[in-house]
Amino acid sequence: MLGVMRLTRNTGPAFAPSTPAALCPVAGAPVVERAAMRLARAGADEVLVVSGDTRIESWADGADAPVDGVTRDPEVVRECAAGHDRVVVVDGATLVPSVALATAADAVPAADGAATDGGSKTVPAAFAVPAAALADAASEDALDDLGRSAPTSARVAPASVSDVRRPWELLAANESVLRDVDRAIEGEVHPDAECRGAVVVEDGAEIDAGVVVEGPAFVSSGTTIGPNAYVRGRTFFDTNVHVGHSVEIKNSVVLRDADVPHLSYVGDSVVGPDANFGAGTIVANVRHDDADVQVAYDGDRVSTGRRKFGAVVGEGAKLGIGTHLNAGVTVGPDATTHPGEVLTRDRRAEGG
Repeated sequence: MLGVMRLTRNTGPAFAPSTPAALCPVAGAPVVERAAMRLARAGADEVLVVSGDTRIESWADGADAPVDGVTRDPEVVRECAAGHDRVVVVDGATLVPSVALATAADAVPAADGAATDGGSKTVPAAFAVPAAALADAASEDALDDLGRSAPTSARVAPASVSDVRRPWELLAANESVLRDVDRAIEGEVHPDAECRGAVVVEDGAEIDAGVVVEGPAFVSSGTTIGPNAYVRGRTFFDTNVHVGHSVEIKNSVVLRDADVPHLSYVGDSVVGPDANFGAGTIVANVRHDDADVQVAYDGDRVSTGRRKFGAVVGEGAKLGIGTHLNAGVTVGPDATTHPGEVLTRDRRAEGG
């Protein structure tokens, strides 16, 4: 079986526009790497990335993942497909359970003329087709057409897919990976700090006195966690994050170079690269009516399907000291808040 990851729409997510969506980290590795590993576990003995992004090519050159090449050349796609009976295609900015990928592959007859059910207007995030159908599919339109015509039985249900471009689904992807991590303490942990359970502390990370980290959690290289901070389960810190004195962070994704310096609470949230929280920033993560939290996405307010969801703080955003963020609020890239401001509506940067 051939695995194909399509990265043709590889723009950055709204909370981290400088990062290709496929390179958005999930518990310590880019989502495209996690996706490749899951394709391999589902039975793919070759994995091909379809992308023209040089950043993806650079990642693939040094990736610790079963990726056999990056191309947008139809001839290369044809050559790879020729040695297989069926193909599983996955959007490289999504994370899909291996069992769902294997089920989709098993639903495809190993024949050129597999029947379809009339097609669909929607392009599924993951689907399977006979290998012969991939002959000309190295462009965005061709891959989309292939997905629309795939048999329903060979399409992965949307409920099984975590699309990291949606911040609440990035949390879901992070949670699914952290469930399987093993404890590994390689960084510097103060004798008076405590790491409970499945906690990963990479080499180059530092955890100061009085800190409690509850697993599963992942602390990347270059991250520092200051005195008496409390890190609760299912939290991922990307590289070079700074968490200060007496900060509490729970079930959140905090991306590279973000700064949550002291006396703040961040729960069930996504914090973009280079974002800065003023001292005493508080994020609410539950509505008073206990309804599912809604978040702005692609021009609409969308239900996260979660009773608990905090805020989305975009890349380079700066929050003034004592800022309070309501559940479901989005602070856009490079936006700012005033000291002591209570934010109940989304905030964009001036001119954004």
